[in-house]
Amino acid sequence: MKKLEHTNTSLKKSELLTLIHEMQEKQLELEKQNRLLEQARAEAEEAYRQYTDLYDFAPVGYFTLNRDCNILEVNLAGASLLGVEREKLIGSQLGIFISAESRSEFKDFFEKLLSGTGKESCEILFEESEPDPLWVRIEATCFE
Repeated sequence: MKKLEHTNTSLKKSELLTLIHEMQEKQLELEKQNRLLEQARAEAEEAYRQYTDLYDFAPVGYFTLNRDCNILEVNLAGASLLGVEREKLIGSQLGIFISAESRSEFKDFFEKLLSGTGKESCEILFEESEPDPLWVRIEATCFE
């Protein structure tokens, strides 16, 4: 049977003080990084709040659509334009609000938009606009 040798792993006082000093430096560095992250988070939240205010309260209707023409986001003016509560519009097809006579033009416009040639525009008639027909000029850009 072999005799197990025990090695002395105790640290000298100077080594221990060096380790403590290094740990304190790392702690200070982590605290600084944490403060920077907190500041960045606060700035991002403020930018988001400003974006939301600009988007929601813009005087024109804004719609964010996916490639299937489903409404992902809509601002208050856009919901008012369609006469439907914003929450009820999310997930619905924008095409159902477009008059039969404008659907072909809108379909061509949307396909051209998805091809990624840049900013596109068209004029369409919304369905059941009372008392007068509601012609709308759409300007859009496609982005991922």
